Amino acid sequence: MSKKSNQKLHLGLDMIRKELNAIISKGYNGSRVFQDWIGVMFYAFLHDDPHYLEIMGQYRNEGPTEQQEANHFAKATAHLLEYMQATNEEVLGVLFEEYASDTHQRQYLTPSSIAQLMAQICQSSLPQTGYIKVMDPSCGAGVCLIAIAKDQTQEQLNQTLFIGQDINLDCVRMAALNLMFFNLHGIILWGNTLNLEVKGAWETHRSLFWGGSLHLLDTEEAQIWLEKHLTDISHIQTTEKS
Repeated sequence: MSKKSNQKLHLGLDMIRKELNAIISKGYNGSRVFQDWIGVMFYAFLHDDPHYLEIMGQYRNEGPTEQQEANHFAKATAHLLEYMQATNEEVLGVLFEEYASDTHQRQYLTPSSIAQLMAQICQSSLPQTGYIKVMDPSCGAGVCLIAIAKDQTQEQLNQTLFIGQDINLDCVRMAALNLMFFNLHGIILWGNTLNLEVKGAWETHRSLFWGGSLHLLDTEEAQIWLEKHLTDISHIQTTEKS
């Protein structure tokens, strides 16, 4: 789908685009601005000030407060959360295709209609003990994982562990943010699934009272966890990104 077609189908995202484009108009590369926006959200929710400030330090932030890049990033995040709360839609993947897919060999994510169909196919009954494990070994922004979550009952969500892995760090960050935004219990891994590589790992926690949260996992422990859980596939449902 072309960028213009994408924009016509998602007019509700124009407030987010306005803030990102305001930064781009200052002379910054569009894909970099999008990637940095994902990065500042990711590190802000992790409470990782050093990495957050490292990204923001690349921007001039001159002039009146309302015109500074940091303010535009903050407003874009606020509009994102408002939009998702109102629509219950995953949209980071949509914006990724508009702003950054060309940077990653024209990478395109699974359309929501296909993800919904796959979600219906993947549904199963609850186990008597333990979790349902839903894994996407090439998760992108987590579109398929979110589609499955939206097709589950609250009881199923309480017993489901969503597992995503991707070789692209930007996709990993988007997937982790999406699991947190949708208040899901999950683990997102950065690395090549084919050789069980783990270069980084993050966990999201589900809370019925406070909403989702995002936490850093020890990489070595995540590597051991991945190898252990992929040897027991009795309850794993696997989705695949087209």
